[in-house]
Amino acid sequence: MSAPHDERAQPDTPREGRASGRPPLFGCVGLLCILALPALLYLPVEVLALPRWLTPLPPLVGVGLAAVGVWLVALVPPATRPHSSDPLRPLTGGGRVPIHEQPATAANRTGMVVAVLLVLLSAGGYVLVSVAPGQWSTLAGTLLTTGTGALLVAYALLAGLRRLPVPAWRWVRMPVSAGLATQSMPFLLLGAVALVWAQIAAFEAGYVWAVLGVGILILCGALAGPIGQRLASHGADH
Repeated sequence: MSAPHDERAQPDTPREGRASGRPPLFGCVGLLCILALPALLYLPVEVLALPRWLTPLPPLVGVGLAAVGVWLVALVPPATRPHSSDPLRPLTGGGRVPIHEQPATAANRTGMVVAVLLVLLSAGGYVLVSVAPGQWSTLAGTLLTTGTGALLVAYALLAGLRRLPVPAWRWVRMPVSAGLATQSMPFLLLGAVALVWAQIAAFEAGYVWAVLGVGILILCGALAGPIGQRLASHGADH
């Protein structure tokens, strides 16, 4: 007579395999999203004879997919889960910093309203470029989206570094120890998408200042990795 099967005594290997298989899939999808950007930038919109309001859409979709790809790649955990023996810097079983929730204050709600208004103004710049004809509307739209996108990126970065209130309406989720407040990161990505798209649209329209803007964006992209690592290590030390 065989002994009864005790499920608690057996390791849940298949479940762990399924759970650990999802993040690498996110990384592969993220890389595909990033690689879609150059393909959409070189899409022959002149040959396709798209309507005027659809002409600025392929670069916007490409930049948006690239931002989603960066976010998905960032979700992939390291090969070895970090552990902490310091009670002042605790980590969860998955190697993440525990999150503390607290009700949002008036400052957090104000930050949320400001961030949403900046997103809407950036969308208004896109509408000016895509719908209203003429050089004036293109210039006004690209400048509006450039300004609001830059302000949104700056606010999200400062909120992530806890220099400004985190945008939230009901709950604020902050790491229990020092570190970046990731609740503002979606607005950072939206601001980056608006900023990059505006430079591409202005460059295609022939504005000289867009060349400088594209160069600055390329430089910021090259420095994003080292700066992010430095900020993460700075947060860990405090």
